[in-house]
Amino acid sequence: MSTNIETEVSNTEQRLRSLLTNAAQPQEGSLKSSIETIDYRDIRQVFHVKQPLGDDSPVTGAPLSFASPSEFRKAVRRNEFTSSTNGICPGRMQCNLIVLEEEYAFDFLLFCQKNPRACPLVEVCDVGAFTATVAEGSDLRTDIPKYCIYQNGKLLTKTHDATPYWPPKAVAFLIGCSFSYDGALLKAGIPLRSVEQKKNVPMYKTNVPCHPAGRFGGHVVVSMKPIKAVDVAKEVLITSKYALAHGAPLCVGCPESIGIQNLNNPDWGESVDILPDEVPVFHYCGVTPQQVLMESGVPFFISHSPGHMLVTDLASDHAVV
Repeated sequence: MSTNIETEVSNTEQRLRSLLTNAAQPQEGSLKSSIETIDYRDIRQVFHVKQPLGDDSPVTGAPLSFASPSEFRKAVRRNEFTSSTNGICPGRMQCNLIVLEEEYAFDFLLFCQKNPRACPLVEVCDVGAFTATVAEGSDLRTDIPKYCIYQNGKLLTKTHDATPYWPPKAVAFLIGCSFSYDGALLKAGIPLRSVEQKKNVPMYKTNVPCHPAGRFGGHVVVSMKPIKAVDVAKEVLITSKYALAHGAPLCVGCPESIGIQNLNNPDWGESVDILPDEVPVFHYCGVTPQQVLMESGVPFFISHSPGHMLVTDLASDHAVV
């Protein structure tokens, strides 16, 4: 990552020199310097270090505050923010995304209804629609920092713009995310290790089966937060209120009991430090439907990249049921 940043900085210096050199040259037939006609958006853009598609970790120094969720989505749409949304717009609800062909939509809707902890539905869009009522003016094809494109149960590619892959008769599902209650945890004095260490949250496959529905079945995926042992009761009390953000933990401590053998080797995201006075707390995760769709061998679907969510206009309290 450091090599990429050094290269970008070198390129930045060259581009700035080019801009300033061109600005110093008077234009033919005019006494004015071309410096008066520089598009200063170009200068702002050369300072932006973009995240490689294969890297799921947040970019160090990435902005963590925006004027509004709408402004954040616009920054994502302009490809100015490509990192994990962990810690972004505290107090706002974030959502996972699943996009399926129309013929698979009913079975998936049924699956979500049978597995509300893993797949708490926030919105189901009309066939062919790519806007969401929970995010005014949104474009679901471009307003998520990173997407995964799957074919026949396998990851085909990752992209910052899903427009070329969006099926004409797509049905988009927005599913609640545990990032939605991060603000409440911080307010209660419970730190978020992944935010502190500027990492994506660690996520793990488990041996816990989902309730099958139609052609869909598979296993639960969980995210993990290290929580001080003395704060576990408080964490459970807070998160249990947020039913549309996965609610209370599935498991506290003892990762082996849900089939996790090595916390330092997550299936998605990055491992984080667990201090001696902390225990791992596992919550249902919105990557569960991705895992289920892969296990079910669906011919084609689109999802958010794990940790890269749609930030909605809804207050986080909307997830409280």
